[in-house]
Amino acid sequence: MTVIIVLLMVSMFMTFDYILGRRNAPQGARVDAAADPFPMPLSVEPVWVSGYQLPEDRLYHLGHMWVRPLGADTAAVGMDDFARRLVGSAKSITLPQVGSRFAAGQPAFRVVSDRGGANLVTPLTGEVLEVNPRLEAQPTLATDEPYGRGWLAKIRSRDLASGLRNLLGGSLARRWTEDARERLDLNLVALSGSVLQDGGEPVADFARHLPADDWRRLVHEFLLN
Repeated sequence: MTVIIVLLMVSMFMTFDYILGRRNAPQGARVDAAADPFPMPLSVEPVWVSGYQLPEDRLYHLGHMWVRPLGADTAAVGMDDFARRLVGSAKSITLPQVGSRFAAGQPAFRVVSDRGGANLVTPLTGEVLEVNPRLEAQPTLATDEPYGRGWLAKIRSRDLASGLRNLLGGSLARRWTEDARERLDLNLVALSGSVLQDGGEPVADFARHLPADDWRRLVHEFLLN
């Protein structure tokens, strides 16, 4: 009987402790929608493929743009790590007007860096629902935080499921990134060995070391415009 009473008391104290803990615990991942209209999951575990970050919660277009579904007919889009390194640090960004309609693969965004201007295609067919308001004042976010605060736009697609099936994910995205890295390395060796470090890795700002015509050719080849 004594044992039962002790167990009941321990259980009662544990219950009170749990309730108090829940009441006093800090509010962790809550996001104020007014402060951040697009709460991207910045805590996603990074995945690296051939030296490029490739979050697995996205799908990827061959023009090096990512897509992250937000609902039944809406998705967010932005440039991937490969694109932002090729373009260089953004000095300004031209975003489409809200309500504009684009077909997948059509140029919809323009990024200007020290190297020059580069067009980025939209990875989905649909209507521009919203553009990132931060980028007007902080265009570098698009290239500094391409998977987070540097998102470009939200797109509403009437047939989002079909559009997503045309994108790459998982092992297909990883193999595609590996192939892109190999192609880029071959191009850089042919164009100028000075943009490669001793270990064969492209220098961080390799785009700035290339002649303008060569850089534009790479942008055209890899960004599909």
